[in-house]
Amino acid sequence: MSARPAAACRPFAARLCVLLVLLWTSAPPWINAAQAAASEPTPEAVLALKFDPSSRQLEGEATWTIPPGMSLTLELDRRFVVDSIVVDGAARAPRTPSSARAQRQAIAIAAQAARAQQWRIRWHGEVAALDRSIDHRAVIGPLSAMASAAGSYLPAGAAWYPEADRPIRYRLTVDLPRGQRAAVPGRLVQEQEQDDAQRSLATYESKLPIEGITLMIGPYRIDESVLTIGARSIRLRTYFTEALQPLASDYLAAAAGYIERFDRSIGAYPFDGFSIVSSPLPTGFGMPGATYVGEAVLRLPFMRGQSLAHEVLHNWWGNGVRVDAAGGNWCEGLTTYLADHALRAEQSSAAARQMRWGWLRDFAAVTTEADMPLTRFIARTHGAASAVGYGKSAMLFHMVRNEIGAQAFDQSLRDLWASHAHRRAGWSDLQAAFERRAGRSLAGLFAPMLTRTGASSATPVSAQWQPGSSGVQMSFAAPMPYTLSLPAIAWHAAVPQPVRIAVRTGERSALLKTAADRVPDSLQIDPDFDLWRALGPGESPPLLRDVMLGPSTRVMLASPGDEAWRAAAFELASRMLEVAPADLLKQMAAPASERSGTAAGLPGSISLPQGDARPLLIIGLHEDIEPLVRRVPALAR
Repeated sequence: MSARPAAACRPFAARLCVLLVLLWTSAPPWINAAQAAASEPTPEAVLALKFDPSSRQLEGEATWTIPPGMSLTLELDRRFVVDSIVVDGAARAPRTPSSARAQRQAIAIAAQAARAQQWRIRWHGEVAALDRSIDHRAVIGPLSAMASAAGSYLPAGAAWYPEADRPIRYRLTVDLPRGQRAAVPGRLVQEQEQDDAQRSLATYESKLPIEGITLMIGPYRIDESVLTIGARSIRLRTYFTEALQPLASDYLAAAAGYIERFDRSIGAYPFDGFSIVSSPLPTGFGMPGATYVGEAVLRLPFMRGQSLAHEVLHNWWGNGVRVDAAGGNWCEGLTTYLADHALRAEQSSAAARQMRWGWLRDFAAVTTEADMPLTRFIARTHGAASAVGYGKSAMLFHMVRNEIGAQAFDQSLRDLWASHAHRRAGWSDLQAAFERRAGRSLAGLFAPMLTRTGASSATPVSAQWQPGSSGVQMSFAAPMPYTLSLPAIAWHAAVPQPVRIAVRTGERSALLKTAADRVPDSLQIDPDFDLWRALGPGESPPLLRDVMLGPSTRVMLASPGDEAWRAAAFELASRMLEVAPADLLKQMAAPASERSGTAAGLPGSISLPQGDARPLLIIGLHEDIEPLVRRVPALAR
């Protein structure tokens, strides 16, 4: 609204115009949040790289522009050498003291209150060789920059360039040998292959703040399509190896469908494009406008039919609205619920119910030592963390949706997107968004899920008919952690009647109102696994996952052998179990040949402590394990 018409108004009209201005400026904060985020003072970097994946040699130059009043710390891995630093046109000795983190060197830039600064830094060095022995567990931890002719991965956070300690805008030009192609989160500005120089060039930029730059390189064939939504054009690309290229068109079509879906339900897709990049490592990473997926996984049908939706949705939750990790990572649970669970629900209610049961079943295998509240979950580092950060978190969103209704739930997420696009959000921001649409506090639901560990039982220890109140009074073994409407089914003969039971935090009892003088024959609490709770007797069979997640699992070698045999058994156990290898080594019994035993090398007697419920993993040859199981009653199947 312009101020000029208001100045021309008569007194009464002027007051009216002022009122309208006040109403406009006091509107919800999400009106122009994305534009506001894009205009916030942010350091900018213009980078030029020359890189040879075969020799792993990297040369780089980065020109940083730092806004007035802003200090900045840049970190560079000690594999690289800083060749020169030029500050506002004047050379400076490239002194780089050690960073607080090991194997890092730091460049501290003090704030200049009155003016912007420009720092130009040149560096070079050798990137580590690609480690193809890395398994699916190792890739979810911190990774160094790695390179080979078959594929190179230089992740954000690895300090392969002078990396800032805050979100940045950037423009990056990558110069590679011909046949190698680069993919970078951000808008593709230009790319070309120079036949005469045998070089491949590509330039990317991000005008929105992004937390670090990830560079993916490989002998890729590029396929492309353009998705048009209204006046917007979104470039879709696959960077696949020759063997994967036949899958490109199907992946492009699937990505387009998911982007259109979430664009309608949440808000405008926040980036210029989306790329699916194949990886020689067993990865599954989402980043702004891209996903980096292992070659073997890309061949699996579930990747395109479900997991790709999860990676696309991270462009809204996690890369669009960034996580304020100080209070816990909420985006994995929300993405799991809105992508994986929603797709299952579209298949059938039974498929969605099965997934929710799986969340509870996975958590049942998590030990007390490995459990954590949602406020402490940052990233998936093992199966126990996944059961909490993905499963428990997704169940919280499911409980919220059931409590406030689908319409209010969906609108809350649209509000959150509009108010926090390209900004950080924490659990408190999500709770506030849901509470605004619900019109009431949801602390009785969020607080126990966010701050407590474990899962309470929802099975009543007693249920009595109360004639005067026309209801069933139920008592629970422990105070209920939640304030919510508990789903149940009241059975009258063979006729089920869906009912809801109002429970409150801290109370041990609840009243189920029924039709007058109609006593249910039985009650079934939470029949569809809509509540975060401990599974009751008979709701889940024993699973191998109990052994794999248990940190107290014991390991026994049932066959004699040399050090190579022990090393192979150790590797098998470390891959199966989520226990530190050093702990496994302590747990693994001596080879059977080193113990008193029979001529066959088997132990003559094995003493298993009575009442020891810890899982036991026995590793050996078939011909050794079978007699052992027959000989020791405690090992009977």
